[in-house]
Amino acid sequence: MRKDERKEMAPAPKGRVLVVDDSRLVRMMVANFVARGGFEAEQAEDGATALALLARRAYDVVITDLKMPGMDGFEVLAGVKRVSPSVEVIILTGSLAQDASCAVRALRLGAHDYLSKPPSSADQVILTVQRAIEKKQLKDANQRLVRELESLSRRDALTGALNRRSFDEALAQEVARARRHDQPLGVVMLDIDHFKGVNDAYGHPGGDEVLRAFANTVKGCLREGDTLFRYGGEEFAVLLPHADGEGALIAAQRIVAAVAGAPVRVDGKILRVTTSAGVACLGAKDASGEALVARADRALYDAKRGGRNQAAFHGRRLALVARAAVAAAGGR
Repeated sequence: MRKDERKEMAPAPKGRVLVVDDSRLVRMMVANFVARGGFEAEQAEDGATALALLARRAYDVVITDLKMPGMDGFEVLAGVKRVSPSVEVIILTGSLAQDASCAVRALRLGAHDYLSKPPSSADQVILTVQRAIEKKQLKDANQRLVRELESLSRRDALTGALNRRSFDEALAQEVARARRHDQPLGVVMLDIDHFKGVNDAYGHPGGDEVLRAFANTVKGCLREGDTLFRYGGEEFAVLLPHADGEGALIAAQRIVAAVAGAPVRVDGKILRVTTSAGVACLGAKDASGEALVARADRALYDAKRGGRNQAAFHGRRLALVARAAVAAAGGR
């Protein structure tokens, strides 16, 4: 077997460890013990070098001496927690009572554990590093779970669109940004025409299929930076940063046309789905985002009253070529 083939078959390191000590002998000893445990070991001769490496590369564990010239171990610990909070820190300390007191202080400041200097055995170093990495992996997994739960709490599970809570927060942020930078902001309120007829004819599973297909079609119409939200039931909202009245109306027309041109298959039948859109842009008299949404809602009502399958902006209705009711609704 060739040397390069043996290298390719070598197991991946269990984790990456940075050893920090001003003593080259101690550094090499600890790094050698770490490597014996199957971990990737790197070295730094002082705290400043260690933090510079930490800013460029990802590490699982930092093993640092407490007493070093320049930046001591407490400063390294604080720097690690500032730059990479999830990285676990193991302290190297002497066996005197004063050293033990310093080790306890380091633990209170966030260190995972401490080792005597020099370490008594490779097994002691390997076990301590392994426990630190397991702790880091558990914290990382918990953080991922929290992020996933946070994401789920902001998204509609059926359509994948952001939910009403997310819309309220994003609206407030975009209004503040538009005011601060004197930029336009458009909102489009969308309502699926005759959606009740779909639920009556095909049940909620059929309605769910229409909602999913509708959301996917609308997402395909949006520019980068535009965002779709499920406002409630069959009503959706689109935030259009940097869109003036004309731009927002064009976007709404594009959505209405795309939905009318994308029939949905439900229970083996093809349903012609349409939507009505109400468009509004942030105005100088709008006291808040709620006022903007209220005007878009009034425009949506105008579009519905005017025959559906169209976009309305401040009472002006713009009918599109495509006009077809949902098949299950039996026409208009």
